[in-house]
Amino acid sequence: MPPNDVNDLARIIADFWRAADQGEVLDAALRAFGSAAEVALLPRQQDGSLTLPASWHDHRREWVTHHDLPGDAGTLVFAWDDGPVSSDALEPALAALDIALVRHQVQEAYDDLVARVGNAQHLADMGDYDWHIASNTNRWSDQLYRIYGYEPQSFNASYERFLEMVHPDDRERIMAVHQEAYRTGEPYQMVERIVRPDGEIRHLASNGQVLMDASGTPLRLRGTCIDITERVRAEDERERLATQMVETRMNRRQALELNDSVVQGLAAATYALELGDVERAASHLARTMAAARDMMGDLLQPIGGGPLRPGDLVRSSPAGLSSDVAPPPDAKAIR
Repeated sequence: MPPNDVNDLARIIADFWRAADQGEVLDAALRAFGSAAEVALLPRQQDGSLTLPASWHDHRREWVTHHDLPGDAGTLVFAWDDGPVSSDALEPALAALDIALVRHQVQEAYDDLVARVGNAQHLADMGDYDWHIASNTNRWSDQLYRIYGYEPQSFNASYERFLEMVHPDDRERIMAVHQEAYRTGEPYQMVERIVRPDGEIRHLASNGQVLMDASGTPLRLRGTCIDITERVRAEDERERLATQMVETRMNRRQALELNDSVVQGLAAATYALELGDVERAASHLARTMAAARDMMGDLLQPIGGGPLRPGDLVRSSPAGLSSDVAPPPDAKAIR
């Protein structure tokens, strides 16, 4: 017998709410209408027609009604023989089914959205936050907890707790950014460092905006954080390599200048001495010493600029030759 009292209606709603698939929906409807009824959940045709199950043709039911369910759930068809059903009972029952189904569909859509957002945040290494200022309660996404090095939803991220995790050298700056946002209501962007429980330092790019009431009182602070640690490290490495490249080029240029200005001059002076031409050797040495002074002047520019002054190259202690350095074989000849 179709439902004619509130107990049957309550059973329909409760059973439908617990249903996990179409088979359970049909079983719930059968329990509500009684074993003598037949129930089918049919797909909705584009032309509005319904194709009844083949088994229904063997025994024509006296009473048949159908109801289009919301969304893509299809059409629910009932057939029975025990007299007409009271619309006062059937219509509220079907309305209750629609409400339950819509809630179920909305919940499924919400769960799917949450899952997709969570997956997107995980892939992007991004989290979001929503701080309720008056209650000092902060809703963090699961990925934001992971970015900070914690299990999702393991604590209430109050503002004080948040500041404890910010790098000590960045706290005053971050607080100043937030205070300015409270004062003006303008959105903000910032890069801050955080310290994970294991001591690892991570770099975050954060943005947010303060939501205010009509009187200008700050109510909520919402925003997102992206872990940019790998990008920062890559930029630091590029800067290190660029600096190393500049230093390498500078060292190469200095080595070439040393070779051209000093080494070759000393070699020419040595060759002249080997030939016994002391005057030419002295000339080479003089030019070499002058070139060396010019090169030292280029390399050792005083801080603040300007030329080298007398005494700038004087050592604090004399540099003597080691006692184990033997004099050249022709030292007597040089004398």
